[in-house]
Amino acid sequence: DLMVRTRQAKIDGITVPDLTVDDPHHAHTLVLGWGSTYGPITAAVRRLRAAGEPIAQAHLRHLNPFPRNLGTVLKAYDKVVIPEMNLGQLATLVRAKYLVDAHSYNQVNGMPFKAEQLAAALKEAIDG
Repeated sequence: DLMVRTRQAKIDGITVPDLTVDDPHHAHTLVLGWGSTYGPITAAVRRLRAAGEPIAQAHLRHLNPFPRNLGTVLKAYDKVVIPEMNLGQLATLVRAKYLVDAHSYNQVNGMPFKAEQLAAALKEAIDG
């Protein structure tokens, strides 16, 4: 018990910068990424914005602990989409910790997302 609580106290004491959101049009849909998804998400978001779609983007740099404002950010959007190059582990954590209906978009084939493919999936999320 003592060691588990000691380790948790160390994690709780880490200062992580607040999550910043790129949302110039006050969108209703947020795309939340982490790791290698940054480039494809950014390209897909640019495509959608160029087509007149309002969409917000944020990228996590710290997963444990999460940024302190993550819950507030997530609750500010009607829809949250989390593209991942795995089976959706981040989406599972976000759903469990923040009770947000985060939509997972996963790809597990060893190849990065293509911006066009991701933009189509995000457009579905905006419209759906």
